[in-house]
Amino acid sequence: MYKFLPLLVLAVVVACGHALPVEREVIEILSAETNKFADGSYNSQYSTADGTSRQEEASVVDKDTEDEALEVKGSYKYINEDGQEVEVHYTAGKNGFVPYGSIINPEITAVAEAAKDLPKEPELKPKALQEA
Repeated sequence: MYKFLPLLVLAVVVACGHALPVEREVIEILSAETNKFADGSYNSQYSTADGTSRQEEASVVDKDTEDEALEVKGSYKYINEDGQEVEVHYTAGKNGFVPYGSIINPEITAVAEAAKDLPKEPELKPKALQEA
């Protein structure tokens, strides 16, 4: 029984350590704005004192059709642990998500870009509907 006592004490110390509040630096928000529009489109941006920022814009494409969708363009940036600015740009929509940036492997960007142009698979109907 006593040989498990050190493990029990360690478990209690670890559990108590996780319960303590963690102090975090409060980062000032320098600007923030979001605009939503009646058609479902929007734009949004924010920036903070530590160099982090994000902006995004979405527009409706193929309005009032079966293929109506949002197309999104945006970017974000931050300072990594090495003090370097990292910036990523992206597009997203009915043809997928395509990221661009120095931290994004160029092969990923190329494959995502190529996949946007691939023909879409026809939607398969359940077998019961095909026979009807």
